[in-house]
Amino acid sequence: MYPTNKHKTTTWAALLLSSMLFLNMNTAAHAAAATESLPKPAWTSSSLMLTEANTEKDVMIHNIYAVPSKNLVYVHSSQPVIKTSSKTTLDWQLDSLQALDAKTGQVKWSTIFHEKSGPYTTYSNSWYTNNGTAYVYMEYSDKSKKLYSFNTSGKTNWVKNINASANISLMNNDNLLVASSQGVQANGSVRSTLSLYDKKGKLLSEKTISGTVLQAGHDRIVVDASKQVKSGSFWQPAANPKIEIYDASFTRLSFYQFPADASTQGDGGGESLAILEDGSIIMRANFASTGNRLMGFGTDGKLAWGRAIAGNAFIQTSGNGYTVLTGPKLELYTMNGKVTERLFQDAKPVLMNVDRTQDGLYQLDFAKTGYILDPQTLEDIHVYTVSTAVPSLDHVSAYANDVIYSMKGDALSKYALKVSSAK
Repeated sequence: MYPTNKHKTTTWAALLLSSMLFLNMNTAAHAAAATESLPKPAWTSSSLMLTEANTEKDVMIHNIYAVPSKNLVYVHSSQPVIKTSSKTTLDWQLDSLQALDAKTGQVKWSTIFHEKSGPYTTYSNSWYTNNGTAYVYMEYSDKSKKLYSFNTSGKTNWVKNINASANISLMNNDNLLVASSQGVQANGSVRSTLSLYDKKGKLLSEKTISGTVLQAGHDRIVVDASKQVKSGSFWQPAANPKIEIYDASFTRLSFYQFPADASTQGDGGGESLAILEDGSIIMRANFASTGNRLMGFGTDGKLAWGRAIAGNAFIQTSGNGYTVLTGPKLELYTMNGKVTERLFQDAKPVLMNVDRTQDGLYQLDFAKTGYILDPQTLEDIHVYTVSTAVPSLDHVSAYANDVIYSMKGDALSKYALKVSSAK
């Protein structure tokens, strides 16, 4: 399951680090998997570009999600639609959800979120369950907003009209949280309506709260309860917000006011706010007096600790742990403290990705070498290198069950790694 935040496309974040590449392992502490060259693709799909769009450039891949149990791979993408008449006031985007056969790469079904002469998409967001249900939220050029649930055959389980701009988040038991808001009021306050639906589309509970939902998942909801600040003609969130934490019954567990010299906007890379599997939370802030810190909130929602980190540290979570990548050092922590670390060494700046895979592993892709790591030990599950068949790792991709699905241009390719038992 991958989160896709409001007005922010899910991409695999790139970070230029000052000292690394060909990655010598700290083998004394961590078992090394045999290095393998990425093989030729098991298949490459036909073009996934939509012929209905009036442009052939700037295709945006929102996400790729594999469903091994159903032999499916989803691709959610957008293509720009250029203004062609005075009836259309702006350029829009044409969104689609395509499902490919994971064995052959053939498109099994495709849904385009536009009807002829109807409104186009202005914003979209999607989540997927392990059994293949796809939830897609769309905002359209006529100001309408819809939430769709699709099954693995491409049929809609249900469709709902949403009254205001919203974020969607997948919670435990495949329930879906819809957090909608009418926007900032004249005094800077924001009110949000929380609506929780089960997988059949039944409304389980609903509540209106003060604040903006920052993150939700694993039955926790993190809310910025501060008033926003006017900057020119725009409203900006407070740099030192008052954070409130709710559970899935919409009961407020706790609150924490960041000090005046703190800013939760800016430094470093990766996840600045994350909810762990057990419901504990980490949040990053920069304090004028002491620098960057991670703040840990326990399962009760209360602040448990603060930990100093470097300003350029890259944070990524998985399960009940998180990693801090600083220069060549990758450190693994739980809420109770440090577990282990390992080093990746070289002398040149390189393009690097750090991500959590669908099956909860850590994936690191450097310019020429990639790693799939055990989230509890940082030991290798896979080590793979570029090859003649795969000259670059710098593409939107997803990993699941010993397979990498990678998008290059307008086609998706499947790369089958050697089956690993270290999972």
